[in-house]
Amino acid sequence: MIKWILLVFICVFTTFPQAGDAYTQAQCDSIKKQRETIRSQFRSGYSTKEGERLTARDKALFTLLANHCSKPKKSGSAYQAASSTPTRTPNSNWLLNQKVSNMSLHSDSYKDAAKLDAWSKFYKLPKRCRKKGMGSADFVWCSEYRGKQKELFEVQWQGRQ
Repeated sequence: MIKWILLVFICVFTTFPQAGDAYTQAQCDSIKKQRETIRSQFRSGYSTKEGERLTARDKALFTLLANHCSKPKKSGSAYQAASSTPTRTPNSNWLLNQKVSNMSLHSDSYKDAAKLDAWSKFYKLPKRCRKKGMGSADFVWCSEYRGKQKELFEVQWQGRQ
């Protein structure tokens, strides 16, 4: 038991000096191989304590991959030139926060471009429907609300014709 704790302790604290550096492709491949080994152990039988140890190690390896292997440096280069732009953005979800100019909220609602544009201007998503971790009651309410709004929109759209 003490050996396992010591192993995890050493693995965690040996990564701190390298926290800002990107790993080489070989290091990233080694971490991926270790995760595959742990995954295969998950598929075989194990005790509760062994499962907890495997889970902790898998999470630690996942974190290492996320922090250091998104853009690994080349294996052969001992020196990496410093650039004026950082290699890692502070927000890991930067792509999710990018605005897309031709994106509409309900792009699959209507095939007619004019009707889709009118629907996008008509329907406003309530705050209740925008929160994270929405419960099933809120989800049902939002679905029903959208359906009622779509019916109202259809009546107004038919009145234009």
